[in-house]
Amino acid sequence: MKTVTLDALIPREDFEVTEELSGGVSRNKTTLSIEDLQYDSFFFTALRKPEFQRETNEWSEEKVCSFIESFINGELVPAIILWKNKNGYIFVIDGAHRLSSLGAWINDDYGDNNISLEYYDRFIPDDQKSIAQRTRELINNKIGSFKELKNARRKKLGPDNENISKIVNNLGSLALQVQWVEGDSSTAEESFLKINQSATKISNAELELIIARNKAHAITSRAIVRAGKGHQYWSAFDQSNQDEITKLSSEIHQLLFGNKSVSMNEINDLPVGGPFASTYTLDTVTQTVKICNGIVNSKDEQEGDASSVIKHLKNTLKVLEYINSKKPCSMGLHPFVYFYSDLGKHKVGSFYGVLYFFNKLISKKQLNKFIEVRETFEKTLMSHNFLVQQIIRKWRQSKRAYRGVSDYYEALTNIIYDNKFIDPEDVVTKLKEMDNFKFLQTDILDNHSNAVKKNFSRGQKQQIKIQSLIKNIPTCPICGGYISPKTSSIDHIHRKEDGGLADLSNGQMTHLYCNTTYKN
Repeated sequence: MKTVTLDALIPREDFEVTEELSGGVSRNKTTLSIEDLQYDSFFFTALRKPEFQRETNEWSEEKVCSFIESFINGELVPAIILWKNKNGYIFVIDGAHRLSSLGAWINDDYGDNNISLEYYDRFIPDDQKSIAQRTRELINNKIGSFKELKNARRKKLGPDNENISKIVNNLGSLALQVQWVEGDSSTAEESFLKINQSATKISNAELELIIARNKAHAITSRAIVRAGKGHQYWSAFDQSNQDEITKLSSEIHQLLFGNKSVSMNEINDLPVGGPFASTYTLDTVTQTVKICNGIVNSKDEQEGDASSVIKHLKNTLKVLEYINSKKPCSMGLHPFVYFYSDLGKHKVGSFYGVLYFFNKLISKKQLNKFIEVRETFEKTLMSHNFLVQQIIRKWRQSKRAYRGVSDYYEALTNIIYDNKFIDPEDVVTKLKEMDNFKFLQTDILDNHSNAVKKNFSRGQKQQIKIQSLIKNIPTCPICGGYISPKTSSIDHIHRKEDGGLADLSNGQMTHLYCNTTYKN
């Protein structure tokens, strides 16, 4: 489900700056009016989220609209819980989505307008822009834009605008109830964790990053998710390190997610990390960083100083550049072949397995061995794409199964290499003789083979369409593997060193690694 990104409306701040008790609690306001939620108001200017707070992107467009309607109609809305530090910053302990939804409507920014553009340094993905516009249109049609309602205050409205008159008259008296947490920053953090574990529950990925927020992998993950834009969790580092972190984060984000919406009509241009707008993006990035840096448990975690964060970024970038990039070392793994199902869904378990598998190939200097078996390896992946899911089910979770998936890839490589197999059926038969893979079921019943319905289902239509597109994926004349034209190389068939000319008949499209390294 695609959700609305409202994260820019309330910036983040570290509320551990002071450990003193918040002052003047008895004089804090007990309600918030519409005027308080305008972006240039004194209240909204002082409003902050804790630095470790998850992104405000959990609500769908319908939920944002429904909440605004509930507020306007005077329905019961839970109180907002706030805490104020000595410096006067007001932190949202509970209610960030509620405040941000109203703030988005009042300030006309659903993740794509001036506030968000400034916050993200004008870097806003297409998916985020698309859902922001859909949300705006939905709310403007059902409720009306805040600007139009505000302009209608002193106008005479006819009977046809009775609903608008009602909304306009109500807005002056409507308010959100506020409760205040008393105590220091540790009390506020404890309140935040208790409340947010019982409401819209914090995901395991978010909770992990909150607990480990000062560790290198946590800062690295936060940086990559927004391509080095938005709140800078690394702002305490010197400027040269900040600049390098921003640069590396942007490069990694681009390799993982690209810069445009995912479309199965462009099967050769799919992002290896899946669609960016997914609610699982932070989890995907965190696990990517951990796999590329050999982090298995808390003992492997490093403190988040500048050098450690940069090292984590470089290690992550290195693996991704080998997998699919425009660098000479790129294996150019075709994203659809490795990371997507027949229905076009991203297979995150396969992605994690590939990360671990290639990290091992790189460290063991066995990339050429993989090139020699690549054609049959990929044919086996395509013809038996259901086997990875069986491995993941055995491990019960994609995040735990990456080692098992990597072992599967390694076993395929060794079987093909040792036996010179070219038929995927021979490969899988040999695989099932191994103790670790005897559980695999290869006799999968095709639920559609004996279908009696005359009309294709939506899923069948998608599969037929994708199968047609697969037939047109080019292959590398050097290794026989599938090529993604986006990360390909143009090679001289007859080498330049041997007198080969730049003639059309002497050119061929290959993988970058095959052309620049393996062939030479």
